[in-house]
Amino acid sequence: MEKRSGAIKVFLFGTGNMADNILRQVNNFSKNIEILGFIDNDSKKWGEFWGRSVYPPSILLENSYDILIIMSDVHFDTIKDNLVYWYDIDKNKIKNQRYLLKMLLMDKYKNTEDSDIKQILKYLETNEISVYNQYVEEEKEIHTVYWDRVDNLPYIWFEDKKMYFPYDYKFQEYEGKKVVKDINCEQQLSSPHLYIKDDIKIERGDVIVDAGVQEGNFSLRYIEKVSKAYLFECSERWIRPLQKTFEKFKDKVILCDRFLGRINGGKNVNLDSIVMGRLDFLKMDVEGAEVEALLGAKNVLLNNDVKCSICSYHKSGDEEAIKDILSVYGYRTETSSGYMFFYLDENIYSNLDFRRGIVYAKKWVTEWVK
Repeated sequence: MEKRSGAIKVFLFGTGNMADNILRQVNNFSKNIEILGFIDNDSKKWGEFWGRSVYPPSILLENSYDILIIMSDVHFDTIKDNLVYWYDIDKNKIKNQRYLLKMLLMDKYKNTEDSDIKQILKYLETNEISVYNQYVEEEKEIHTVYWDRVDNLPYIWFEDKKMYFPYDYKFQEYEGKKVVKDINCEQQLSSPHLYIKDDIKIERGDVIVDAGVQEGNFSLRYIEKVSKAYLFECSERWIRPLQKTFEKFKDKVILCDRFLGRINGGKNVNLDSIVMGRLDFLKMDVEGAEVEALLGAKNVLLNNDVKCSICSYHKSGDEEAIKDILSVYGYRTETSSGYMFFYLDENIYSNLDFRRGIVYAKKWVTEWVK
């Protein structure tokens, strides 16, 4: 392999799917990073991987390199500690994959004219990359976790109501207690993931859809205000906690545990088959299935003037697709301010793009009447 003069020399630790993705895409964005090869603890993998050499960790003692990227976030600390202890590797050279993403972003967008991206790059000069970057600060409020011995479920007090979690939920520790932090951090006013904004808000008596409920903090905040709430959550582990959380409001809550999309049948359901009448507010955060879910909501969106907050950051290109669908349904659209960087997208190395977090929408006819 030809060596590039002045390039940052990088080893990648791990040969999983993400490593494969990086190898195929990294040179599309930067000529200043040179992948020297892969390292793996498993001797069965030593040899060659996608045209590159796979080495044992001992290669780090023999080769000159600048950075070692550990591809596993889950096992990062363990792998790092072992490399430092057994191979006397300089711990300052060991980085996680977000560090590589930051390097690629800084290089790809160095000549950008987008003021929002310029601000993010300035922030990244001294900070680790995250989904929200400088737009969201750590939440000061900390919620203590309690245990319901009758229902064998943990819960916190949120908005003066009990909010339940799965029994095996992994909580943070703070001052010797199990706690929940940052439960509302993504809904700070500066957040690009803000659901409620200007005229996109919930009024008293509204009928709402919360698609992608998870712990239920969004709907729980407004549950006393609304007249009806359709809650969609396809993760089985959250169903029982949600039933407990909204138990006092079960007369106005419909909980659906199927996958929201375009079709209706089996474990799949579309919005048109559930919401037969009025709908005033639609919040949708369904892990990249937003486009399909909107295609399955044609009737309810055409027949109502719905205030929409639709997540658009899970997949590259979703923003434009969501806008196009809503435009066909007669809605005007705009996006949240700032950008998100969804590094959890398995295809992020293919696009390396900043994305708007939310597409807001209301019927055009509303503006004409006014």
